[in-house]
Amino acid sequence: MKPIPQVPVENFITRNMLAFARNPLSFFENNRIKFGDVYESNLSPFLRMFVFCKPEHVKHFLIDNAKNYKKSFAYGFLRRALGNGLVTSEGDFWLRQRRIAQPAFHRDRLASLTQVMTQSIKEMLVKWTTYQQNNQSFDVSEELMHLTSDIAAKALFSSDISGFQDKVIDCINNLNLSISNMIKSPFGRFTTWIPTKNNRLFDKNQKEFNQIIYHIIENRRNANSNNVYNDLLQMLLEAKDEETGESMNDLQLRDEVITLFSAGSETSSNALSWAIYLLLTNPEKKEKLKQEIKEVLGGRTPQIHDFQKLTYTNQVIQETLRLYPPAWVVGREAKEDDEIDGYQVPAKTQVVMPTWVIHRHPDLWENPHSFSPERFEGENGKNRHKFAHFPFGGGPRFCIGNNFAMMEMTFALSMIFQQLDFELVENQKIEPEAMVTLKPKYGIWIK
Repeated sequence: MKPIPQVPVENFITRNMLAFARNPLSFFENNRIKFGDVYESNLSPFLRMFVFCKPEHVKHFLIDNAKNYKKSFAYGFLRRALGNGLVTSEGDFWLRQRRIAQPAFHRDRLASLTQVMTQSIKEMLVKWTTYQQNNQSFDVSEELMHLTSDIAAKALFSSDISGFQDKVIDCINNLNLSISNMIKSPFGRFTTWIPTKNNRLFDKNQKEFNQIIYHIIENRRNANSNNVYNDLLQMLLEAKDEETGESMNDLQLRDEVITLFSAGSETSSNALSWAIYLLLTNPEKKEKLKQEIKEVLGGRTPQIHDFQKLTYTNQVIQETLRLYPPAWVVGREAKEDDEIDGYQVPAKTQVVMPTWVIHRHPDLWENPHSFSPERFEGENGKNRHKFAHFPFGGGPRFCIGNNFAMMEMTFALSMIFQQLDFELVENQKIEPEAMVTLKPKYGIWIK
């Protein structure tokens, strides 16, 4: 077996966790440059963590030998917030839940959601027009979080959350922060029971979010039997266990609702925010996008048949997901000893695949830090490894909502730049923050 290069330990007690916590993106990227595509991070004295930065490695862990790997230790922190939903559950239980939820994301089902998406986008643009009239700047990432949470609630659960939307977004943001703090702490796994400021923040927001989600579930259970719902929540409510015939209890429903609602809101809003930022800093790409929107839509609201025609819009989104993938890292834990590329992976080793690093790897991408949507045009990527670009994961755990997200982002970008143009507010600091998802640390202010 080849020896795995070791990142030198920064501190005997905390190892390299503090360096990682300061900037996870730089930590993984700089160590790839120093030590190569495979190295041991020495993040913690309590677990071994190997980092793999080649697409062939990703394919091995997510497809070829996926049965030997379960979710990494970091998902344990996510499980505290999301419960045993689709993102965190494993094995037969996960497979059963996935099969129940899958029909809600079929393409024919998505066609019926077009009007839900476009109506929410129209309502947002009315608000943005008042900002324009008042020459008022705004944080586009905050505005888009309102948009995607509204779409997720209406599309997946036929629920209007306008009365408590701000509270929902606060809960998601605070849970994101507190979970990230736990993951970045050398002793986070052992101190969740201590009433620290961060743990109190987590408990408070989880309790408030639970109250809202249970309210949505209770309203549906008590709904008039004559009402017909064709949404994900109804599918979950009507699902029966094949062996026992039992329906999901409220805790199981809560886990799935909170998982899909949180994931469906935050990932898309972050990606859209970065897309707008990239377009505003690359005006020639923005003009090319606007020209396509004009030719395809001609000033009208997009319909489902326009989704495939907005090819450059799709390329813009794919390139945004390359440069700023919301799921910026993927982690697994080996169940049994494994071997890959001449390296031995012992049982219980944490395996990390930093999407951020692979998406910007100079061996895989020409001018990897530049914004070039044309990379995804036609045959341009025919020789590219499938896992050189994997913003939605891969293998059996491939994101269930990928088509939903792509349609939502395509319609949002096309309608936004069809109606308005923007400029970045000057003298602001824009940088990514690697939390549970990849967020703009200080927002993105535009006018």
